Amino acid sequence: MIGTPDGQRAAYWDIPRDPTVLADVRKMIRLTLSTWRLAGAGDDLTDDVVLASAEVLSNAVVHGLPPIWFRLQMSDETLLAEITDHGAGRPEPRTGSDDAEHGRGMTIVEALSDEWGVLPAPEGVAKTVWFRKKCPPAGSAA
Repeated sequence: MIGTPDGQRAAYWDIPRDPTVLADVRKMIRLTLSTWRLAGAGDDLTDDVVLASAEVLSNAVVHGLPPIWFRLQMSDETLLAEITDHGAGRPEPRTGSDDAEHGRGMTIVEALSDEWGVLPAPEGVAKTVWFRKKCPPAGSAA
């Protein structure tokens, strides 16, 4: 975890292409947000960020290729999550049937974030899926 003089906070992880690590990554996200003391951390805000991050990370681990990088950055009142993988394809929101086990991840991200997108790498097949969430600091009126 990194802190900067201007109050910006950032955390960065290399994620193995192993779905069994996702539970530990969710715990790390929760812990990071807790240490940043965001308004609402521990309830809806944290749950939204953890779930949206887990959906994108799951896509990267299952469909992408290593290296897989995950970064959280808090600046002013905006949290930015970025997940980079080196696989082809772009995730898109889609509507799955009510009994489908997969396929709703990006629809969930779209619903839980204030903004999201996909940035292709300038060279190669890598891409970064990102989302932003407004997160007032603790002690402010949320």
